[in-house]
Amino acid sequence: MKRIVIILLLMAIIGCDHQKQTKPETIGNRNYIPKNLDEAIHQMDLLLSDSLKLEIKKITEEDFTLGSHFGFGLGIRNDWKLWKGSELSRYFNKIGIFHPDDMSGIILTSYYRNLQGLDIKLDAQVSYYKEDWDGAKVTELPQVSEHPEEGLEFKTSKLYGHITRNKTWGTVFIQSNSKDQNFWIYDYYYGWKKVDLKTKEKLDSIDMEKIESFLNHLFQKNQTIKTPQLPLETDF
Repeated sequence: MKRIVIILLLMAIIGCDHQKQTKPETIGNRNYIPKNLDEAIHQMDLLLSDSLKLEIKKITEEDFTLGSHFGFGLGIRNDWKLWKGSELSRYFNKIGIFHPDDMSGIILTSYYRNLQGLDIKLDAQVSYYKEDWDGAKVTELPQVSEHPEEGLEFKTSKLYGHITRNKTWGTVFIQSNSKDQNFWIYDYYYGWKKVDLKTKEKLDSIDMEKIESFLNHLFQKNQTIKTPQLPLETDF
């Protein structure tokens, strides 16, 4: 147990130091933002000392991944811009992974397995996270019969997630066929609301990690939220 605590403390320190380095460089440089999982594993290998790697190999995968989530994992999510649409996040999107927590989880798990000389089993990891979200049904619009007006068409705006014990997704949909300056938006947790063009443009441009606080402010002005909000932890 003492070994695990020491290792995770060192990982947390490295993670905090990693967040301070922001200038992107070429691969092999500590500041480089990886473009895919192979590069992410390589960058992690550069950031950890040989002595720390030896200690990591002595603990379990679960201890490493869970214990690193808010230390080195936080550095990965922030410094590699997984919340902000980096090329690495788009790589994960293409294989069906959309939440930064899940992305960093796969990176940490894959690094540990690679360090141990094991198959990273990427397909199985992706399937695990996909199954974790199955059944939520919160990334879909309601039936047309439930729309507040006839003939509405929508586009997906931003995905966001609650980082809670029971993960849940939310998706904001914005009306795309408005003929005036007002637009309907819909979200599973918040319900329907008509907004003006300025608010629509703000919602379109805001960073993903700020979507939930924006919606809280928008809907609590004069409308009751559809369902109680879950407690949110963020990396910011």
